[in-house]
Amino acid sequence: QRYRIFGETIDIAIGNCLDRFARIIGLSNDPSPGYQIEQCAKKGKKYIPLPYVVKGMDVSFSGILTRIEELAATETPEDLCFSLQE
Repeated sequence: QRYRIFGETIDIAIGNCLDRFARIIGLSNDPSPGYQIEQCAKKGKKYIPLPYVVKGMDVSFSGILTRIEELAATETPEDLCFSLQE
């Protein structure tokens, strides 16, 4: 089988982004950060714009984490999860 790469992450992998995001807002890693983020996002109501960079087909996620760190004290984890999923 052959695979084609359409794009890559410029800075951090999506799994690393989700893991650090969950840690910043205090979510459990059991059974996985992605599952916990999804469950938490179902309770979110407010969309908060989070910055990310797209260059061609490559994506950068570090801006999302920086903004989450800034917003973690003022926004609810539910709204942050909802915004990350959107």
